[in-house]
Amino acid sequence: MSSTTNPSARQIKFAGKTRTFNLNDPKVLAMIAGGAKLKNVARMVTIARLGIGRAPLAGQYGDSPAACHRRFVEKVFSALDVENVIALGLIGGGMPEDKAFELVDEHVAGKPLEANALIASEVIAALVAGTGDASS
Repeated sequence: MSSTTNPSARQIKFAGKTRTFNLNDPKVLAMIAGGAKLKNVARMVTIARLGIGRAPLAGQYGDSPAACHRRFVEKVFSALDVENVIALGLIGGGMPEDKAFELVDEHVAGKPLEANALIASEVIAALVAGTGDASS
């Protein structure tokens, strides 16, 4: 189901629970843009985790959300695309950054991509399109 407060937020079953994913959060959008100023150590850890010197959605076609969405549509996404979209979506949904990365480490990194790619695809599509229902 889509969120009533933010058309880009989604409730999706992930890691055994229904969780909120939202890439349309100011903090997350700043991380995606790569222009976020490092104001504290926690921010530095997050930026380092997402790839210092690299926009978190960088890849074939560019580093914008639309470029990342296109990679999912064309099935040319990377494992890093899946990991970063899920982590950023969880952070934007209100989860503390360390917990989001812990869940990604446990349930995404090094695991078969397809199930997690479906989640990441829904999350990035929600940012680009802003409407529709999430799968569970």
